[in-house]
Amino acid sequence: MSETTGRASGREKLQALKAAQARQQRQRKMLGLIAALVAVVIATVGIMWGVSSHQKSESDRKAQEAAKATGFITSVTSVPTASFDQVGVGAANAFPKPMSGSQPMTQDGKPRVLYIGAEFCPYCAMERWALVAALSRFGTFTGLKPAVSSPDEGPLSNIQTMSFLDAKYTSKYLVFTSYETQDRLGKPLQQPAAADAALMQRFGNGGIPWVDWGGVATSGVGYDGNMLVGKTNTQIAKALSDPKSDIAQGVLGEANVVSAQLCVLTKGAPANVCSSPGVKAAAAKLPQ
Repeated sequence: MSETTGRASGREKLQALKAAQARQQRQRKMLGLIAALVAVVIATVGIMWGVSSHQKSESDRKAQEAAKATGFITSVTSVPTASFDQVGVGAANAFPKPMSGSQPMTQDGKPRVLYIGAEFCPYCAMERWALVAALSRFGTFTGLKPAVSSPDEGPLSNIQTMSFLDAKYTSKYLVFTSYETQDRLGKPLQQPAAADAALMQRFGNGGIPWVDWGGVATSGVGYDGNMLVGKTNTQIAKALSDPKSDIAQGVLGEANVVSAQLCVLTKGAPANVCSSPGVKAAAAKLPQ
């Protein structure tokens, strides 16, 4: 190899080395930039998660604080007949369905109604408003307490309501058996009796709340309960006094449907309830 050729080869190697070093430098810079971007993204996500968690926690705290009011329960258990009648079927959108092979239940010589739900369940929270309003026309509740559904149900979190846990119901017309199977955080509460659990397993579709009305059943909530989102129990109860309100149209419409089904079980007693215009309007929607 000549001296000239050797020098040219040396320059090429040097240039190649410099080019490789430049590429490595660019790669290190790119990796550094990527790492910095990743760190920013992680930090941003962390901040957003922290803000979201704080907002969720604050919303849950406010819901539980607002639920301490108890005076609203009296309003729900004593809705005027005139309000029920003005609403009629209202915005009720689901009706009991026959359970083939099921027999009406009785206890102490009276028809028996079975409810299975849970405190975490937003749909149970919605349906209890109608159930309490309707059942209070046939008997008396004691021990009803304010409750709030799960804080982890997205847009349907923290629905304010009442719980049947530890509540008692007395009536000369019927027996009401209720189970709240889990609390608002999903921890076990009441275990249904074996026969009641078997009924739900046989005839239920897996959804709660599930109610056996004596040969017919309902699953879920019978009206659009989204209108309860963000409302305090006091606001919901107050809205029931205005038959034209969306809440009254939903809750009292469903309560009339429930009342009509109860009247089937009680053979039209009490007459002042079962012959009322609101209940008659709902009775026309029941399965024949």
